[in-house]
Order: sequence, then C-alpha cells, then structure tokens
Amino acid sequence: MRCKQCENIPLTDIKSPADYIAALEAFSRMETAGLLEKVYENFPIEAIFTANTGGRTKFFHQYRCMGCSTVYGMFVNTTVGGQIKINEKIFDPSEYEDKEPKPDKKEEG
Repeated sequence: MRCKQCENIPLTDIKSPADYIAALEAFSRMETAGLLEKVYENFPIEAIFTANTGGRTKFFHQYRCMGCSTVYGMFVNTTVGGQIKINEKIFDPSEYEDKEPKPDKKEEG
C-alpha cells in the first residue's frame, strides 16, 4: 500500500536513455530529501550520471519508501527500454544460485 509520500511515483515504462536518466534524477532527489532510501543497485548511479558505464547496458536499482516501506524497482536495458514497478521485496543476489558454465563445444569429443 503506497502512502502520500510515494504515491506519485509513476509505475511506468522507460522508453529511452533520457527517460531513464530523468527517473534516476527524480529518485535521487527523493533520496536526498529523505523520502526514499536506495536499497540495491547493480551499478553505481554516480557512474551512470557521468556516462562512465564501461559499455554496460542493463541496470537495476531499488528504492524503499521511508514512509510505508514500498519497494520500487527500476530496471532498464538502455538499448530497448525498461520499467519502474513495485517489487515484493529487496533483491538479494545470494538467493540465486550461480549457473554452471556451459562446456566449450571444442572440448567435447
């Protein structure tokens, strides 16, 4: 259940890199104002703002509302778009097993 503090966060598609930067800026302003806290990121937002992404195209950030604890996830692939939506919980990479590497076809007999 969203509260008055976060009910205006749009649950929407992100259609372009410019939309993504605008969303990150809005979330960062809300974090600075003490309305949200960043709880997960797969890449530092500061590096994204300075275009220092090393060619990476997929980004995921989560913020939690300080008023009602709603978790907002922002996922984007800068080549095809993304979305902002409510997540059930904070992402924890340790909950996902590493996949075994696929054998190299050249090594198969």
